[in-house]
Amino acid sequence: MRYLRHLFAFFFVILFAGCSGITLEKNVSVLPGDWVMAGGSPEQTNVSSYELAPPLNLLWDYNLEGGVGSAGIAVSDAVVFVNVLQGEMFTFDIATGGKIGNIKFLGKDASTTPLVLGNDVIVSFAGDKKYSLVSYDMISGKNNWGKYYGDIQTSPVLNDGAVYFGSLSGIQYKADVNSGRRLWKFKTGSPIHSTSSLTDSIMVFGCDNGCIYSLNTNSGKKRWELKTEAPVNSTALIHNNTAFIGGDDSMYYAIGLDSGNVLWKRNLHSKIVAGSSLFGVNSLITGCVDGSVYSLNTNDGSVNWVYRTKGSILSSPVVSGKFVYCSSYDGYIYSIYAATGEYLWSSMLENKVRTSPVIWKDYLFVAADEMFYCFTNKAIEIKK
Repeated sequence: MRYLRHLFAFFFVILFAGCSGITLEKNVSVLPGDWVMAGGSPEQTNVSSYELAPPLNLLWDYNLEGGVGSAGIAVSDAVVFVNVLQGEMFTFDIATGGKIGNIKFLGKDASTTPLVLGNDVIVSFAGDKKYSLVSYDMISGKNNWGKYYGDIQTSPVLNDGAVYFGSLSGIQYKADVNSGRRLWKFKTGSPIHSTSSLTDSIMVFGCDNGCIYSLNTNSGKKRWELKTEAPVNSTALIHNNTAFIGGDDSMYYAIGLDSGNVLWKRNLHSKIVAGSSLFGVNSLITGCVDGSVYSLNTNDGSVNWVYRTKGSILSSPVVSGKFVYCSSYDGYIYSIYAATGEYLWSSMLENKVRTSPVIWKDYLFVAADEMFYCFTNKAIEIKK
């Protein structure tokens, strides 16, 4: 852990009288392998750059005094960022678990993933009438800009120098990353809970009206629309010119990115409310509200394997090399062999788990209600 302790020496926390904040003495550099946005990439593949082999040991934990949503964690340059439902964002030093700082102005609901851009972090939230999208400078401890786009419960996603997000007012937005200025908007007429998936000039997202939309990111014009039988809250995974997404109708869809045609669909007999992870070139892994974890063949939707947990899965699994990690409402975090679905390891946490795990180097981060955990596969020194 010497390199992490060395990095932590660069950071210094300044607490302001009467309020909280985050200021850093040195720059945060976004490095290859950092998890800087929801899904780990604009395509929402939920694949870590690192292989973390189980079993894991608990390194540290922290009581956030507020729950974390299904996707609230980002990591960059040995700092972990956590959005909390009560409207705060915390930052921690990975090596020690020491709190670097927190900001408290994120409305009444920050159920989204921070977007980390080096020294700046962009956060979206709901429940505030002044702002719902803010860029915060961690060097100065001040906002770069703040905009109100209505209540937001989707994570901001960066692609080609712009930020994409949908609102509960039923509007999908593209905004300038440097100013927050709106570049275009697209109206759906129903709330959007589905975080955007992007590749090149193509966007895909679901909507509460049961439709899956694809937009041209340059113009904001609709490319195609697919109507399903129930709301679509989950996040699409884009791979091999195909969008893969599940819905509240229990169907999992593979949609041609160019045509909008359904290439195949699979009935998983339970709602799918979160995203999926890509394993290799022809397998994806997704979880269901009934507690099942499925591995599906991307070519035809055939089931490779099924693993059953004892609680609802409300968050996206994450692939880490040969392993997949997923959280369950039964209170456990699981590691499964991604090729076969073989159980490898689990750890019981103190509360129900609805947050997607994030893996960075030798560390796994996950939340269970108000408790935030850091696990590692390294040996832990027990202090006497």
